[in-house]
Amino acid sequence: MAARATRSASGAASSSDDASRCLLLALSHDELGVIVDGLADPLQPVVAVALSSTCLGLRTPLRPALEVLKERHEKAKALCDKLNSRRYIGMSEVILAELPRATVLNWVSRHLTADDMATLGMITSGMPMLRELLLIDNGFGDPGTTAMCQGLPSLKSLDLGCNKLGPVGAEALAAALHRGALLNLEKLALYGNPIGSEGVAALAKVLRRAPALLSLKLSICKLGDDGVAMLLKDLSKDDFKTLQVLDLENNDVTIASATLIASAIERGMLPDLAQVRVRHGKLDGIVYAALDRRGARKLLE
Repeated sequence: MAARATRSASGAASSSDDASRCLLLALSHDELGVIVDGLADPLQPVVAVALSSTCLGLRTPLRPALEVLKERHEKAKALCDKLNSRRYIGMSEVILAELPRATVLNWVSRHLTADDMATLGMITSGMPMLRELLLIDNGFGDPGTTAMCQGLPSLKSLDLGCNKLGPVGAEALAAALHRGALLNLEKLALYGNPIGSEGVAALAKVLRRAPALLSLKLSICKLGDDGVAMLLKDLSKDDFKTLQVLDLENNDVTIASATLIASAIERGMLPDLAQVRVRHGKLDGIVYAALDRRGARKLLE
């Protein structure tokens, strides 16, 4: 009896000592949750777990947040396992521990789903060095694009070619651009996606004012003359002022689109534009002639 009483008293004293030494225990559960959310990186969960181990009194209030972190870490691990499955033999191995230092993700033709893209959007917050994201030919469509855009980081190059992305996905991407998620974007490729004129209308306003955009590829996007007009009509000198490459090939455009581009060039707009493709033949010729007169033509490879 005396021994149990001694141990009980000792435990109470230890708990009291924890409370006096750990100032975090003075915070509410909600406040602790905010701190853990800031530290909770699915790619490196050890930091948040270590915090919960600093004193016994933190384990109970942090348990729900740590359970969420564990679930996210498992999703990140499962995505890496999928990317390294046998069907992708010959492709670069994706190592979970190395992702925080990655500058390029080349995940071309990996059969990524909307759920995979949601996981990608979740983990990129822990990839501060990521600059280039290549997701060509995965087919995740509008749901995948929308999920990814919830956590899209600041990139220099984003290639979403051939992913069945439509107007809804284009709107999600435009919203991410508007939030400043792609403030440093230099190259955007959306070729082979049926975004149509509606999708271009959603993107046009933010793309025009993108401060670093050098290259915009919209070939095979089911654009008509109205879509090109939404992108380029009534340009100001602050619109597309850094754009060098514009690819609109294999869309349903006519001489009206080529004339619109040529007119913009001749009025001093699109000052850095040097490489353009509208459609081989007469339409390209109209634009090339305008670039020649400005001394800026360079054939698009």
